[in-house]
Amino acid sequence: MFKCAKTGTGATSSKGGSKGKSKDPPFRLLNREDRKTYDFLVSNKRQVKSTKFLHRESFASLGVLDGVQALFNNIGWGQFLHNRAATYVEPTLEFLTTFNPEEEAQTVTFQILGEKRSLPHRVVNALMGAPVDNLYYQQDPWPGNFNEHYFWQQITNEPQYSSSSSKASSIIHPCLRLVHRVLTCTIFTRSEVGQISKAELFFLWCMTRENGPRPDFASFFFTKCYNLTTMDKGDIFIGGLITLIASRPPLQLHLSTFPFEKASGPSSLDGNALRRMQLIRDSVVGPMWILDNQPYLILLMSISGVLNQPIPINGSFHQTTLHL
Repeated sequence: MFKCAKTGTGATSSKGGSKGKSKDPPFRLLNREDRKTYDFLVSNKRQVKSTKFLHRESFASLGVLDGVQALFNNIGWGQFLHNRAATYVEPTLEFLTTFNPEEEAQTVTFQILGEKRSLPHRVVNALMGAPVDNLYYQQDPWPGNFNEHYFWQQITNEPQYSSSSSKASSIIHPCLRLVHRVLTCTIFTRSEVGQISKAELFFLWCMTRENGPRPDFASFFFTKCYNLTTMDKGDIFIGGLITLIASRPPLQLHLSTFPFEKASGPSSLDGNALRRMQLIRDSVVGPMWILDNQPYLILLMSISGVLNQPIPINGSFHQTTLHL
């Protein structure tokens, strides 16, 4: 997994030399390592952008909310879909600059509003609406019955999965595609969401198991935060989750009362966002779902066929209708 966000951030070594000092941060830092991390985070004109949270009304109007909800319920993350929060630039950078996960103690320390804070992983999970017990941690080995190639074939009809080339647009069932998009807009947030990583595919696999693994929010979230301090490209979209950590008990900090800069960009994964992402396209008969760049009209009555194996995917999709 990782040891600490301050170990080998890449600001002076793995990226081939220092990026140089940026202008002073809008918050007080206690040590040089934090300053290096901050300089690295804002290097190459990286920007903090709004986190996009699921828009329940839009998903309901498309007929997919119940299916997406059922998949998240299956791993104990049902309440996660009710999260919404604004993204603020300064608290996002302050958290990422100073956060330090302590794996053995299962706690994380970080600075918000100039003060050091500490939270147990269990508390972070609970306030996000994720389970706290019987969890699969990011550092755990892949379960023996998780075969990424077999599962990928089941949900795409493609013979082989590749982390470098497999596209989320190949996933046939719209609810699974939308679950992936929710994940890449939040806990796996990144600017390029076309490809699907093995960890993201694993989440989909967990969601389609009966009594399957329940991923630990905290370990995956803090790994993502750490990765943001070691990669020198791509904007930062994770701030909405940081706002939730700061604003909910036990911290209950009212970030909206401070003159912080609000991040740019849309904060809802709604119908307009799905159109921009080319997941759906309007037509005279209603929204059409895009599969491998081709529009199809899909009538979805139930997600039940996705929740347990085998997944009954067949050629009916390529005519007009997918019955699952």
